Amino acid sequence: MSEKSAMFVIDILKSIVGIYFDTFFVFYFFKVCNYEVIPLAKYYLTLYLFIGITFFLIKRPMKRNVKVPYFRIGVALQALYIALLMLLSDSISNYIFLVAIVKGVADGFYHFPKNLLNTEKVTNEGRQKFEGIVNIVKQLVSILIPILLGVVLTYFTYIEVGKVFFLCFIFMFVVAFKFKDANYNSANVDFKKFFSIVKEDRDLRGSLWISILSGLTYSSGVMGLIVTLSKINNFKTNLNLGFVDSLCAFLSLLVLVVFTTKLPKEKFGKWLTVSGVVMTLVLLFFAVYPSRLSLIFYLIANSSAVALITRINNIITINLSNGEHLKTEFKTEYYLIRDILYAISRSLGYILLMITCFVFGMEYINYLMILCAVAIAFESVIGVKLNKKLHA
Repeated sequence: MSEKSAMFVIDILKSIVGIYFDTFFVFYFFKVCNYEVIPLAKYYLTLYLFIGITFFLIKRPMKRNVKVPYFRIGVALQALYIALLMLLSDSISNYIFLVAIVKGVADGFYHFPKNLLNTEKVTNEGRQKFEGIVNIVKQLVSILIPILLGVVLTYFTYIEVGKVFFLCFIFMFVVAFKFKDANYNSANVDFKKFFSIVKEDRDLRGSLWISILSGLTYSSGVMGLIVTLSKINNFKTNLNLGFVDSLCAFLSLLVLVVFTTKLPKEKFGKWLTVSGVVMTLVLLFFAVYPSRLSLIFYLIANSSAVALITRINNIITINLSNGEHLKTEFKTEYYLIRDILYAISRSLGYILLMITCFVFGMEYINYLMILCAVAIAFESVIGVKLNKKLHA
C-alpha cells in the first residue's frame, strides 16, 4: 500500500467514525445529560481548548519533521477515548471534563501531523482530483452508514456499537505504519519570522481568517451542534436521524461529483459567491424562524452550498501552505496558528452558547445563527479574493 493509498483509507475510516460522533453520539450524550445543553457546551468547550493546547505542546517535533510517530499516538488515543466511553457508559455525564480532555489531546495528536502529511503526500496539481475522489467515497459512506446506524441502534446500545469503531481505530493504527517521515532536521519554531511574513502577505492573513470564521460555523463549530439538537428535537429517533443524514449525504454526493468532474478552478469564485449568499440567507431564516421547514432549508443548503465552500476553501488554504513563503520553512507555524485559531473560534462559539442558555434559556440558542450567517458571508468574500489571486 502506498502512502497516498494509506491516506485515502484513513480518511474514509475517520469519516465513518465521524458520522457516529457527529449525530448519534450527540443524541446519546444529550439523553444521558437529561436533555440539557450546558453539559454538551462544557464538553465541546473543553475539547477544543485542549486541541489547541496539544497543538502548541507538540509544535517542536512537528517543526523538526517528526510527524508520523505523533500521528500514530493520535490514532491510539482515539481508540483509548472510545474505550473510555464504553467503560463509563451512562455515567459519562459525571466525567465530562475527563472525557473531553482525552478527546482533545487525541485530536491534537491526530490532526496536527495529519494536516502536514496531507500537504506532502498529495501535490497541488492533483489535490482537486484526490480531494474530490476522497469526498465522493466519504459521501457514499455517509449515505449508507447513517441508515445502517439508525437501524442498528434501534436494537443495540451505543456502547455495543462503539466496539466496532474501536476496531476501526485499531486498523487505522496498523495502516499508519505505511507513512514515513522525510529527513528529520533541527529547526525550531520561529513565530517572529512567521508573523512578519503574515504581516506582509494579505493572502496568508485571509487564509487565517478563514480558520476563524469556519471554526464558528461548519468546521465543528457551534452551528453544527445547534443544528444537531434541532434535528434531534424534530426527528426524535435514531432511525429518523439516519434517514435524514443519508438524504443529506446523497445531495452532497451529487454536488461533489460535479465539483470533481465539471467545476474548473476559474469558476471557484463564482460558486463561492452563490454558495455564500444562499447559506447566509438560510441561516438568517433559521435564526428568526426556527422550525422544521427552516431546518429542512438549512439541511439542503448545508449539503450543497457549504459542501462547495468547504471543498474550495480547503484547496485554497492547503495550496497556500505549499507556496514559496511557507513550504520550505514555515508550514509548521502556518498549521499551528491555523488550528489554534480554529480552537479559539470554536471555543468562543460554545462560550456564547453557554451564556445564551444561562441568561436567556435554551430556546434562544437559534439566534446564534445570526453570528454564523455573518461569518459565512465574510468567509465567502475572503475565499473569492484568495481564489482570484491564486488563479490570476
